[in-house]
Amino acid sequence: MTPAAEVIRSLTEPGRRAGLVMDFDGVLAPIVDDPGASRPLDGAVEVLAELAERLTLVALVSGRPAAFLADRAPAPGVHLFGAYGVEHWVDGAVQVLPAVERWRPVVQGARDRLTEALGDVPGIHLEDKGLAVAVHWRRAHDPAAAERLATAAVADVCADTGLHREPGKMVAELRPPVEEDKGTALRRLVADHRLDVVAYAGDDRGDLPAFAAVIELGGHPLVVHGPDVAPEVAAIAGTAFDGPVDVLAWLRELARALR
Repeated sequence: MTPAAEVIRSLTEPGRRAGLVMDFDGVLAPIVDDPGASRPLDGAVEVLAELAERLTLVALVSGRPAAFLADRAPAPGVHLFGAYGVEHWVDGAVQVLPAVERWRPVVQGARDRLTEALGDVPGIHLEDKGLAVAVHWRRAHDPAAAERLATAAVADVCADTGLHREPGKMVAELRPPVEEDKGTALRRLVADHRLDVVAYAGDDRGDLPAFAAVIELGGHPLVVHGPDVAPEVAAIAGTAFDGPVDVLAWLRELARALR
């Protein structure tokens, strides 16, 4: 386990091109029952903007749409990547990798089928992400029963459409079956910005490819724990944080060190 202070020393070493890449939900914003109500902690956007002035790269890579990130975390200088890295917010518009864009009609059809199958089930919520659709059951009175219903419906749609299921905390997400994830996004960022060192912060199964990539690149995995953290995430030998409040405190320490 690498101490948080050691990661700060690594990112602030003179002459190094350093990058910090993070997930949004569960890292900068507390997990909430209603995905649409997710907000970063007070002060998080401001410290991100300060870090973006001093590090070679600061980026968010989230399963959320890039436009959502632009609305909730409008920090100048911070690169915003949505849909697990296939969307990039550039000059007020979303740029999408062509290999993914062609799947949009399929995703829309999947959303319609899931709405028909699950839209009236109490406690199950469908989130339209444009290039993905997520089925949440966090608000269900009987989460186990809701999970069984959601899993069955998602499996049927995946089998018929070829979409890929991405598991998460009380959520199943359908997205295009392309060889793109947070790991490939992280590798592109490291190469494009010619980084000497990078840290990645995440909290869920969707972050596992990025954790694998940052470890292989010799960087720093920043593992954010929570009450329902997946065992695979908790097992990563990185720098541990207790939640978004702990992450924000560390970001402020990093900003002070860079001053």
